[in-house]
Amino acid sequence: MHSRGAGRVIWTLLVCLLTVLLAGTPAMAFDLGQWVPGLKVSPFLSERVEYESNIFQVPNHSKDDIIFKTIPGVLADYTFGNHSLSAGYRAEILRYLDLTSQDTVHHIAVAQLRLDFPRTLLNLRDDFTRTSDPPGTELTGRILSTTNVLKPEGEYRLTPSLSTGLNYAWTRVRFDDRAIATLIDRDEQLIGASVFWKVVPKGDLFFNYSYGWSTFTESSDRDFTAHSIAGGLRGDITSKLSSTFRVGYTWEEANRSTQTSFTGFFMGGDWVYKPTERTTVTLSTLRARQESTFGTTVFYVTNTGTLGVTHQILPKLSLTARVGGGTNEYSKKETADGKTDFRHDTFILAGVQADYEIQPWLRVGLEYLRISRDSNFPSFRFVDDRITARATVQF
Repeated sequence: MHSRGAGRVIWTLLVCLLTVLLAGTPAMAFDLGQWVPGLKVSPFLSERVEYESNIFQVPNHSKDDIIFKTIPGVLADYTFGNHSLSAGYRAEILRYLDLTSQDTVHHIAVAQLRLDFPRTLLNLRDDFTRTSDPPGTELTGRILSTTNVLKPEGEYRLTPSLSTGLNYAWTRVRFDDRAIATLIDRDEQLIGASVFWKVVPKGDLFFNYSYGWSTFTESSDRDFTAHSIAGGLRGDITSKLSSTFRVGYTWEEANRSTQTSFTGFFMGGDWVYKPTERTTVTLSTLRARQESTFGTTVFYVTNTGTLGVTHQILPKLSLTARVGGGTNEYSKKETADGKTDFRHDTFILAGVQADYEIQPWLRVGLEYLRISRDSNFPSFRFVDDRITARATVQF
């Protein structure tokens, strides 16, 4: 790291210390339970100072900067009987020290209604994200986009150990950059049916069939439909192991015969293992088709895995280590950097994080993360180092 960058890291740590001191005054909590039984409202405020060595994640002539992030938000939960209604919102106010043209505000919101009847479970959830963080592992740098996911689901218990379910998901993706929007602005819709078998008291084995279709707003030649079958585990498999893992096979059919279709295995989900009360091990995996903006290639297949370990060293101090990586395999030969080939990317991430609870309502943390990508096309290689210091007040 060059001397200017090292100086910025020191400046980052000093600013974080000042942030902690300023955050030491508790915010007012909204205790509404005495007026509305079952209602809990929890506001929070987080201040972060982040040094990033390669803001635009480019192979050379990188630009570093310090980013100040103010993150106010609120969580609300209303429980009535076995049912609940919850909502949350947070804003991420980003201010760059030098690259002020990148200043922006992220908006993240979620709402969920859960109705749990004796034999029927209904769940309606909506997630909204407005961010400049790039989606997936192909696009890099700062890219403004808006994503909304609406998911109604229903489950009916036939017997104490057997139930059936229906699910629907509508995902709406929009980008501000016209070059990207023209290619991959889209609406994805998915309808599915499942069977669940309770193999342990808190865990299910399930089988699912889904039919989905994607409609692109401008590149209609990319439209496709897909049939998928999958099986997996959900819930607490043992007292120490829980899972959201699924694996399956998909048959995709492009609406235009001139386009390439994807047929193959997919998987995804987490495994969480708690060998002791103070240690948590998490394995996250993904194999999936992703939309591409590279040349005329319609999609690529990403394979990723991330292993994280969190250990409570002291009652108020925890350490987390993460390591992960994967590949992106492209479906069509393209010409770039003076050669024609199937693009192949390999990416790696590694990081460590420390969190300390000063008070139940005040937490501080320090994190280092390195992200790198290698490619057979040199113009897509980059290395990005991040150091983040933060303080969070929450009730």
